[in-house]
Amino acid sequence: MPAPQRVTTASLAATARAIAERDGIDAVTISAVAAAAGVRAPSLYKHVGHRHDLLRLIADDAARELGDDVTALVGSSADPAVVLPGIARAVRAFSARSPRAAGLLFSAPSPEAGPTPEGMAPLIASLLEAVGRATPGDPLPAARTMTAWVYGFCTMEQAGAFQLGGDVDEAFEFGLTTLVDALTGSGGARR
Repeated sequence: MPAPQRVTTASLAATARAIAERDGIDAVTISAVAAAAGVRAPSLYKHVGHRHDLLRLIADDAARELGDDVTALVGSSADPAVVLPGIARAVRAFSARSPRAAGLLFSAPSPEAGPTPEGMAPLIASLLEAVGRATPGDPLPAARTMTAWVYGFCTMEQAGAFQLGGDVDEAFEFGLTTLVDALTGSGGARR
């Protein structure tokens, strides 16, 4: 009778992600994840080939989690002036609670450590659907603009880069309103 499997891909992702969030991406190693999972390092090679596979597990888990949040928002309203700010706030909240995982979604140390195309597909589809409701033609440029602004803001916020004083939440809402107004063509009507 074979020995019961002590780790699953899902448990490895959760373990690796916990290490990343607690100790940083550099702390995610085969030996650290194995020790945290209560197995020997060679046991992990049944699931992953190298460290970047562990990072990819984290990235795919993050894409799934954020994708679920975004998909729910897209399904909650047909109004892009409601959905797009909701998505931006969801990304910001996700980045605050899982900054290392969020970093892997948008700036992994290598292509092999980033999310798989399959892992990102639901998130991308939901984002494109939401932005497509607001913009004529191809939604990709607008989706890229929105993603870049939100991720850039979150990255600066986490790094403590907003040194000029003032309320960072207010700055986020100002930038978000400006961006959504531009995407929806509302020209500041909601201010």
